[in-house]
Amino acid sequence: MDIDLYRTFLAIADSGGFTTAAQIVGRTQSAVSQQVKRLEDALGQPLFDRTATPVTLTEYGKSLLRPARGIVDMHDDAIAMFRRKTFEGIVVVGVADAYVNRILKDVLTEFTNLLPQGTISIVIDDSLGLSRRIANGSIDLAFVTEGNCPTRGPVAFTDRLVVVGPSEVNLSKVDPLPVAVWDERNQDELPLVAALDAMNRRYRSVCVCRSVHAQHQAVTANLCVAVLVEGSMVEGERAYLEEDGFPVLKHLNIRLERSYAKRSHVIERLEKHYLDFFSRQGAGAAKA
Repeated sequence: MDIDLYRTFLAIADSGGFTTAAQIVGRTQSAVSQQVKRLEDALGQPLFDRTATPVTLTEYGKSLLRPARGIVDMHDDAIAMFRRKTFEGIVVVGVADAYVNRILKDVLTEFTNLLPQGTISIVIDDSLGLSRRIANGSIDLAFVTEGNCPTRGPVAFTDRLVVVGPSEVNLSKVDPLPVAVWDERNQDELPLVAALDAMNRRYRSVCVCRSVHAQHQAVTANLCVAVLVEGSMVEGERAYLEEDGFPVLKHLNIRLERSYAKRSHVIERLEKHYLDFFSRQGAGAAKA
C-alpha cells in the first residue's frame, strides 16, 4: 500500500482536520480526501467521523494508529539508512537565542551523527523571529518557546524562566535590585516585575542588553540580575530561587517547529531524531 496514504491518515489524526493535514503533507484538501477514501476502500472500514469538529477517529481508525505509525517509522528508518550517508544538502535549523547555551552543541552534534555528509546552517534569533522564518520557509526546523509565538510542533524539552544572578556575590538583597533588561519586545521580564511588586521591592535597569549573550555577560560581571532560562546558565551564574526570596517565574515548553513550505523525508527524519534525542536527555535528567 502507498506509504503516503498512511502519512496522510496520521496527519489528519494528529491535527484533527483535513485542512491542516493538507498543509502538513503538502497536498490540496481534495487530494487528502481522495487519499483517505483510497485507504478506507482498501481496508473496507471508515476511519474518520467527518461529522465531528474536529474530525475524530472511528474505532477502526483508532486501531490503525499504532500499526500506521510503525509502518511509516520502519519505512523512514529503511530509507534513512541509505540517505544519511549520501545526503549532501543544506538543512537550516533555528535556535532561539535563549537556548543557545543549553542545546546548540547537541543540535550540531546530532545533525552530524544523522547526516554526516550534510551541511547544517544555524540561525539564531528570538522565538518570534524564528516563527516568521518557519512560516516563509527560510528555515526548515526551529526550537522556539511556546507562548512567545504561534506554535503547533511537538514539545522537544522543558525548562524554567528564573532570576539569574552572579554566583560570586549575592545581589538578591540589594535595594533597588539591579536588573539587566532586554527591550520593549521582551515579555519575559513581566513576571519579574509582578513578583517584585508583590514583594514591595524596588528595581532599576542598569543596562539594556539586546542579546541573551550580553545579559549573561552583565550577570557574570557581577553587575546585576537578569531573567534567563535556568538550563542555559553559564559558569559564574546561579538561579535566585526561594531561599533568596524569588519564585520560579515561568515554566517553559520549547517546541520543535517545522516548515511545511517544502516536503522532505530528510527533514522528517531529522525532526524525529532531535525529538528522540531530547526525550532521552529529559528522561536521563529526571532519573538523575
